[in-house]
Amino acid sequence: MTPYLCDLAIEFDAQVSYEAKDIENLIKQTKIALSESSKTKVVVILKNAHYLTTKAFSVLYNYIRESNSSLMLILVSCEKAKIFPPLLDYVQTA
Repeated sequence: MTPYLCDLAIEFDAQVSYEAKDIENLIKQTKIALSESSKTKVVVILKNAHYLTTKAFSVLYNYIRESNSSLMLILVSCEKAKIFPPLLDYVQTA
């Protein structure tokens, strides 16, 4: 396991679903944090990742493809089969 110290941790938890607007707000929040300093490291913990709608998965997937190494996204889910398959190509699973 690689240790990762961060300047900001953002925790999201959905009880029903994540909509595209939720993910867009998350992306906006991380972009603001990352723009404050080139040395800023941000960790996003997305609990119940299987609650992402198809549109929300697409928004998140597109952001991950262009994101930088100062962002670490942690997807937490008990239902891996419900996670958008192309997104799994960008994550390490345990």
